[in-house]
Amino acid sequence: MVSSAQLAQVNPSGQDWQVAARCTHELVMVRAATRRASPRSPLRMSSPYGSAASARASWTTASACRPRSTPILCGRHRRPAEARNKRGIPMRIDRDVTVPTRDGTPIVIDVFRPDGEQPVPVIASMSPYGKDVHWPERFPLYELVDQGDHMVWETPNPQWWTERGYAVVRADARGTGKSAGRLDVFSRKDAEDFYDVIEWCGVQPWSTGKVASSGISWYAMMGWHVAALQPPHLAAVVAWEGCTDFYRDWGRQGGIYTNATESWWQRQIIPQLGDDDHASMPDDLRSRELLDDWYRERTVDLAQVRVPVLSAGNWGSIHLHLRGNIEGWLDAASEYKWLVVHVGSHIDPYYADWAKDLQLRFLQRFLGGDQTAMDGVPPVRLAIRRGHDVEWRDEQNWPLPRTQWRQLYLGQKELSWHQPAEGRAPYPATFDFTATERLELTGPLALRLWVSHIAGDLDVFVQLEQYDVDGKRIPAIGPGGAATPVPMGIGWLRASHRKLDPERTLAHRPWHSHDEIQPLEPGVPTLLEVEIWPTSITLEPGQRLQLRVQADDDNMGPLAHNDPGDRRSGHGATIHLGGDHASNLYVPVIPN
Repeated sequence: MVSSAQLAQVNPSGQDWQVAARCTHELVMVRAATRRASPRSPLRMSSPYGSAASARASWTTASACRPRSTPILCGRHRRPAEARNKRGIPMRIDRDVTVPTRDGTPIVIDVFRPDGEQPVPVIASMSPYGKDVHWPERFPLYELVDQGDHMVWETPNPQWWTERGYAVVRADARGTGKSAGRLDVFSRKDAEDFYDVIEWCGVQPWSTGKVASSGISWYAMMGWHVAALQPPHLAAVVAWEGCTDFYRDWGRQGGIYTNATESWWQRQIIPQLGDDDHASMPDDLRSRELLDDWYRERTVDLAQVRVPVLSAGNWGSIHLHLRGNIEGWLDAASEYKWLVVHVGSHIDPYYADWAKDLQLRFLQRFLGGDQTAMDGVPPVRLAIRRGHDVEWRDEQNWPLPRTQWRQLYLGQKELSWHQPAEGRAPYPATFDFTATERLELTGPLALRLWVSHIAGDLDVFVQLEQYDVDGKRIPAIGPGGAATPVPMGIGWLRASHRKLDPERTLAHRPWHSHDEIQPLEPGVPTLLEVEIWPTSITLEPGQRLQLRVQADDDNMGPLAHNDPGDRRSGHGATIHLGGDHASNLYVPVIPN
């Protein structure tokens, strides 16, 4: 087993954006991508998938129509001593290539590819983060990932991939960086632009006609979105810690405004905007409490996602990225799809040896034509959390078919398998369960909470924590690594958004429609069914699970929902226990 505390560390430093104009073409002998060997580097996990060394590349199987012209190139060469890697493979870089979109707006891209005449498959990405922004100039955690002159935040390492016979394409989203137009994030136009970039890549002389989308977070979300549009040359999607449901996963978790978006917008989007003519996502989120057509446009129609998908989630990315990868895997119409849920920071697992090995096998299968490349890879692969440790486990489906769904009832400061006598508890409250034998909870959860309140609404914040036999907290690794611990599980719900969609709701996953406000009747017990995002928790004998029903989530730091204009206080509310109002936690027990 691997100690989860070793899997990630955080670098809190960050610098201002620096965007430099560059020459349109370089031909370099790329250096091998390396990971800095230092005490701060995360422990590498051995690959759970076996070696990809035998995966066979097939790069000449498809070549569509050719463009009428190619970019004008100018020469800039690096000194051989600085640019040669162990393989000695030359990498050609075409910078600031203009790709026309369907409405004529130019999207500007960079192309990294092996230098030669042989067509290669393509890995594409597009975002407003800046294709020209070298990772350490702006973003943290650089010491945990591949090092190189061409590393850009959350995108594939072009040095590593061109060495293996792939082209890597990066695009500035409309209205950002060097691309013209007006930014409107995750709109239909955003996805159509990426569609047009993919189709351009598919017909270049250096392309086999097979294109994949790959990347973390934003890039994963764009991969889901463009897959639903079904561009003909899109052959596969690597969606690493993204989201698919813009309302439930990101914008209004449980109906509550996710105001962490504002700081992200100021730090990462505003510096990249081309001018002042742009939509403001924070303003849209703040002004739109109910799920409307604006959110629907930005939510992936998973029934239209039919290309092969490798979906990777992170137990600790409970602020944004976990739910969408699991729901995306469940509902995608793809014949070939794999789900991996790992631990670590939001960044370094994508660049870990085991992850690159898996991505390579996946792309060799669906872009390279190697029909055996994914043989032996299970449909579901989970990093099961064992306290501070993890162990990989193969599964065939999600939720796990052998799950025993049980109820832990809320009593006076405790959780029990047995229903308590009728009673009440003041809100907020905590409830504890101590294990007498090993207990694994892996899967989605739901809290059925009976409350009454003196007011017409309240926001419910639910957190799950684990404590060892000495009472010391066992936190989950958060998005920034071990230095940003988070709860083992989390959920939210605004009481007035308690209405359920009967067609989508499952016992273990309530599905709220978010289409109308239903005020509480003051003083009347009312059932709230709170979705708790999936988790993996293993309690050893004597260890304790704590359920926190909170009036806020201020302990989540920058991930907190604490906008003063969008809060419904729960202070003064009452939690009802036992009898006709038996509040309970619905949990996925996995037999030993």
